[in-house]
Amino acid sequence: MSTTTTLENLARKYLPPSGARLAKRFAVWPRYRAQAKACREGFRVHGQKYTQHVLFVAGLPKSGTTWLERMISSYPGFHELLIPEVAAHELATGGSHDYELPDNMFERFKDMLVLTKMHVHGSPHNADVLKRAGVRYAILFRDLRDVAVSNYFYVRNTPWHGDHPHYAGKNVEDGLLVFAERTLAPYADWVRSWNKNRDPNASVILRYEQMLADPRSSVRQIAELFDLPRDEETIQSLVDRFSFKNMSGGRDRGQQSTTQFVRKGVAGDWVNHFTPRVRDAFKQHAGDFFIEFGYEKDLNW
Repeated sequence: MSTTTTLENLARKYLPPSGARLAKRFAVWPRYRAQAKACREGFRVHGQKYTQHVLFVAGLPKSGTTWLERMISSYPGFHELLIPEVAAHELATGGSHDYELPDNMFERFKDMLVLTKMHVHGSPHNADVLKRAGVRYAILFRDLRDVAVSNYFYVRNTPWHGDHPHYAGKNVEDGLLVFAERTLAPYADWVRSWNKNRDPNASVILRYEQMLADPRSSVRQIAELFDLPRDEETIQSLVDRFSFKNMSGGRDRGQQSTTQFVRKGVAGDWVNHFTPRVRDAFKQHAGDFFIEFGYEKDLNW
């Protein structure tokens, strides 16, 4: 477990929501400085090994992006880095899915080996910033019904999250109805924005369901995109090291924890939580999305 995850768990357990949000806000800059220092040292020692020095992952929240981030940043020399501006935006708004990248964002990563994961949308501006910087990127999303379930359990138990007041004390059904009203349509637009505006020659799109079904093939595809070592031994080592059991502290995939970041690690869990009211709300706000992206053939689900 990372130092950041440990501190988050302590804040969640011992601080009231306002105190947890304040603690996270004060931690933004010290974390960035520590991450940047590690990225510079990684470049000094390992920079000559790689053709791509900045690896960018755009992930829909609760879609396995942390899993992918941990695997890719484990290549020697690479370290995770989140710029303070987007971290502050996440704390203020409850997420960064509508964030616009600074025009000069990638200039600050000179002489670093960086893996930066963000939840930013694929606006024309963001796609252009990436293109002008010559940065390749991976995009990851998931069935929005599973996103909603995972989001409910995470936000309800995360006091510094901007949406925490909307979920605190609510049961699963009411929490999923909140997601349908507040978040479902913007998340559907997030997926559409990347699908429309990405550069197919500099990016790949993965679904969480693909990664679960065939993690070796998915990791190999990402490694090829970023021109990273992708021999069978390396790929298998990454998949084994970052298996659900290892990342969850020993649980088998499908064994749920409603309080840990790594909750259940399966696809299709939404069927265990959706009531008729929730199904109707999701069809109303984004029913066409599930057909458009092949999750359903029609609205009879």
